[in-house]
Amino acid sequence: MVCGEPWLQQTGRVVAGLLVVVASVTTGCLATVEPHPAVHLEVAGSTSMQPLLEELATAYTDRYDYVTIDIEARGTRLGMEALQDGKADVAMVSRDLESEEEERLEVFVIAHDAIAILVNSQNPVDSLTSGQLGDIFSGNIVAWSEVGGEEADIEVLSREDGSGTRQAFEGLAMQGQRVTLTAMVIPGSSAVGDFVADNPATIGYASAAGVPLGARAVRIDGSVPDLQALTQGDYPLIRPFILATMESAGEDVQSFLDFVLSPAGQVIVGRRYGRAR
Repeated sequence: MVCGEPWLQQTGRVVAGLLVVVASVTTGCLATVEPHPAVHLEVAGSTSMQPLLEELATAYTDRYDYVTIDIEARGTRLGMEALQDGKADVAMVSRDLESEEEERLEVFVIAHDAIAILVNSQNPVDSLTSGQLGDIFSGNIVAWSEVGGEEADIEVLSREDGSGTRQAFEGLAMQGQRVTLTAMVIPGSSAVGDFVADNPATIGYASAAGVPLGARAVRIDGSVPDLQALTQGDYPLIRPFILATMESAGEDVQSFLDFVLSPAGQVIVGRRYGRAR
């Protein structure tokens, strides 16, 4: 018998065992990782909320490349209908919800927005009282000269029925009155600003974020619709931006909502809107 053979045999068995372990670990490290299943979300509703939701959706899908989000902005009412019909996962709502709506939906306030009263940049009127504003949009004041402007008839612009911005504006500014029937109806928040910029005698209302060149926001009761006024609550025409879902919304929808309300999502909100958190 060769001296030391039992030791060599034992060592051989240990080495062989270690090779098996190493092979097993190596095989596990090289195992294929299954990709996350693709996720697609449909968001529909308020045209005023579209720019903000596009920013939030881009930030979210940059983090999670297996997610795609389509945003269809055709107004609050149509967004709510799409949600209830199962054609949308999330509705964008730019007004307060009614009690019966809150009872059957999951509601998330994600931001606060100021409704700006827009006039053409050439218009010398830079301030209105709440009373003057209501009288202009109800048709009781019909000339710019009645509020310190030039001798010209006021051309009132309004949004279409079903617009969350219109419902919010009428609730905040009209004291229960309806906008004058002579108002020109303009579909879409950005379209209102563009029309005002091209027509010197017009006045309209739209989200304060993204006022186009050629238009400007007037003061209401001495307050301008800026971020400071939103934060302090000084401006009289502030409304919520809401994302609504059905109670049966799944984990993928909730994950997106959690991001929107997270510190990272609220930083995006706070660039142009009042933060919800």
